[in-house]
Amino acid sequence: MLEESKRPMKKGMKDNIERKKPSINNVVMHGNIPLFSFIELNINEICNRVCPFCPRSNPEEYPNQNIHMSVELAKNIAEQLVAINFTGIVNISGTGEPLLTKHVVDIVKQFGDRGIHIEIVTNGDMLVSKKGSKLIKDLYSAGLCQFVVSMYDGPEQIDEFNTLFASCDIDKGLYSLRDRWYDESEDYGLLYTNRAGNIGFEHLSDIARQKLMESGKSACFYTHYSMMIDWNGDALLCCQDMYNRTVKFGNVKDKSLVDIWTDAKLMEFRNKLKNGERSLSPCSNCNANGQVFGVNHANAWK
Repeated sequence: MLEESKRPMKKGMKDNIERKKPSINNVVMHGNIPLFSFIELNINEICNRVCPFCPRSNPEEYPNQNIHMSVELAKNIAEQLVAINFTGIVNISGTGEPLLTKHVVDIVKQFGDRGIHIEIVTNGDMLVSKKGSKLIKDLYSAGLCQFVVSMYDGPEQIDEFNTLFASCDIDKGLYSLRDRWYDESEDYGLLYTNRAGNIGFEHLSDIARQKLMESGKSACFYTHYSMMIDWNGDALLCCQDMYNRTVKFGNVKDKSLVDIWTDAKLMEFRNKLKNGERSLSPCSNCNANGQVFGVNHANAWK
């Protein structure tokens, strides 16, 4: 029987993980197949920040692009989730800043109107803008269940965001604040990874680099419980490979979520990763700890 990995983490991250665990670790069967319980949507290719732990910090390889997921595609995904009685979490995050998509409220509404749990991960910059309060109210009215705000500037942001959400009458249980203002010696407050080999570690100390590489020599459960859908509908391997997009398993416009989930190539990745075999690309270059979630799903796969 496989067990979850234990690794120290910052309070904001730990609290957010504990909050999500009951939903993500709940295994729902579709026939004899354990369904995904977490689906991540990358709805754009643009961000207003440049962070050293993100591949977008290299604008030559990962430039900002004004491309976004359409409302129609979001509706397609939401309708498919309803059809399979999805009870997990839809998470809007990905490679850019979701709140820079002008029709983000309409995207959220596709899921909210259908009773699907929908969350947004953001750097929070748009929330403290002049139109931030209206945006917060509009998103929750559209059905948003949880804001996850990554704070990069300092601990003073805690009071800033608590005050902002309180002014919008948003209960503390409906948003999460993650402390991300740390430097490289503390992994920037992240479960820091090389994004499946997309980020070099030249700027890290020898100790930090060794710690990161050792973390990837183990089983990985990403493919057992989660799906990653790109802005154009492509189904990607996982969130670690969302920049290079090394592997694709079809597009939700012409292939159902269930057919993607049971794709033979994805099954090959799943079987190897469950046993700690990272021989397939891009897993062979990845140092991610893929055991934060998913052990229940890994054990449920036959």
